[in-house]
Amino acid sequence: MIATLLAVLGTLAGTVVAGFMQHLTTTRTARKATAELRRQALATAIPALLAALVRHREQQYLKIVARREGPYESADARQARYAARSAVTSAMDMLHMATQASGLLALAQEAVDAAMFLGDAPEGELDAAGLRARKAHTALRTAGARHLYA
Repeated sequence: MIATLLAVLGTLAGTVVAGFMQHLTTTRTARKATAELRRQALATAIPALLAALVRHREQQYLKIVARREGPYESADARQARYAARSAVTSAMDMLHMATQASGLLALAQEAVDAAMFLGDAPEGELDAAGLRARKAHTALRTAGARHLYA
């Protein structure tokens, strides 16, 4: 009878250990899958923001040219500029949902701020504003790539 009881207890202990090991394996697999999903979201969000910033800067430069040519701005041009600005905002929202990395978010905000300022920069500060926007864009691109492949 003691041998039977020991056999049953041994079987139960083996089952508990096997269940625990399976739980650990499942947990590790789930963590890896979650980390990969987050990386993929970030890999989508960073290029989306970079592309939106390029489109927005293009619209800002078009605004500058229009300002130089005269006070009139067409409704289509204004609508395109607002759409580009909205795309930047949406892309920044996507980045915030994909990461909480404060350094990366700070670089992204600097790139956004520099792009937004560009169209309103005084004529004598346009070159410096353009350089700031390009440098901020490059810093975000570099940090984003480093963050993804670290």
